[in-house]
Amino acid sequence: MKRVEKKQKQPINWWRWATLVLLGLLLGTGIWFTAKVLTPYNDPTIATSAKTTAEDTAQPAFSVHLTKRQVNRIVDYYLNDYLKDSDIKYSLTVGDQAVLGGKFKFFGSTIKFQLLFDPLVRSNGDVELKAKKLNIGSLPVPISYVLNYVGHSYKLPKWVKLNSSKETVVLKLSKFELQNKMQIKATKIDLPNDAIDFSVYLPQD
Repeated sequence: MKRVEKKQKQPINWWRWATLVLLGLLLGTGIWFTAKVLTPYNDPTIATSAKTTAEDTAQPAFSVHLTKRQVNRIVDYYLNDYLKDSDIKYSLTVGDQAVLGGKFKFFGSTIKFQLLFDPLVRSNGDVELKAKKLNIGSLPVPISYVLNYVGHSYKLPKWVKLNSSKETVVLKLSKFELQNKMQIKATKIDLPNDAIDFSVYLPQD
């Protein structure tokens, strides 16, 4: 009888199998990653944001809370720059009341004055200054006369409107535009508690 020779089993090449498995994982991961990158991504959060963007344009981007001292510094800086080429100077300061200070002509004389206002925030964010008192000594000059003189003789920004008959000055902040086209609206003026608040709005496309 012939002896049946048993074939010897070849040892398993573990390194070969490990390499094949690793290549398979890398290939599979690459295919999955490519599919995810090339597939359009529909994010419901982004869609919702796009829908609410138009609605949010009416909402302020942020609020600014100022003290009377800070407002006076801002107004002083603005007027110094605005009136640098003007012969007639005036000031607007905020204390217990808003005070417009300057000079006017009366019967050929130059008279210094201080006109005191109570500020009021309008519903559209403008500020109305209602004249309450005129400090010029003992001269009997009516407030309407001074406001009329200021309106015709002073260099005023286009967004400042005087009404001598109603004895008011309106700061039309809705017409005032910052250099970056952002707009501001007054929301609160509480001079006794030193609180002056504004809302800032981004420019609308």
